[in-house]
Amino acid sequence: MEGHDQRYSRHVLLAMWGEEGQRRIEQARALVVGLGALGSLIAMLLARAGIGFLRVADYDAPELHNLHRQILYDEADTRSGRSKAEIAETRLRAAASQSVIEAVNARVGPDTVRELVAGVDVVVDALDNIESRYYVNDAILDRGIPYVFGGAIEASGNVMTVIPGKTPCLRCLWPDPKSVMDHPRASDVGVLSSAATATASMQVTETMKILVGRQEDLIDGLLVMDFWHGRFRIARVEPDPACRCRARERL
Repeated sequence: MEGHDQRYSRHVLLAMWGEEGQRRIEQARALVVGLGALGSLIAMLLARAGIGFLRVADYDAPELHNLHRQILYDEADTRSGRSKAEIAETRLRAAASQSVIEAVNARVGPDTVRELVAGVDVVVDALDNIESRYYVNDAILDRGIPYVFGGAIEASGNVMTVIPGKTPCLRCLWPDPKSVMDHPRASDVGVLSSAATATASMQVTETMKILVGRQEDLIDGLLVMDFWHGRFRIARVEPDPACRCRARERL
């Protein structure tokens, strides 16, 4: 194999992937919101898999305390004055010139979220606050776009995939936003670098299932991972009959 065929050969060889799966990846459009510990790896793996179009969004700049887990950045970046979005665009294009990379230096909010999710096939959540996640959750429900939620804190991680009209959404998981606003943050309790990257890898795997057409293999519920003790479970999330996601029980 030469060039293009050789680059993706190890994915194409996968029974669940194949040439048709790779074709779907190369035609797909994805949004990664947040370019911290999770988003750094998610964006890089999606780009290296050959995704056709990748929009990445963040409003922050890298800091020294980010470097133990945010693999897109180095020490020079913390002194450069450049935003995470700008740096990510440079690194992703260097790693995957075949992909169209669109970097957006913006915070996720009611005035930006609809434009951010416009025109993509899947949204991958790498945010670090609940409020922004609700904005994304509601926007993907309005547009009918699959959404892969993930979070990592201390030595734990969570992943859940939302398919509008078929699965529960974040509002089914957390009906009352106020009840989760005070969840701990990495700035308060820390985060294990391997927990963040492992959580991001699970999100990428869920995203790939969507893009190659294997939704039947998606995690059925909230994947809860304790990396320090090596414990993993799937917690069932019951659909709220009154929720706007109109989820139905999977058959």
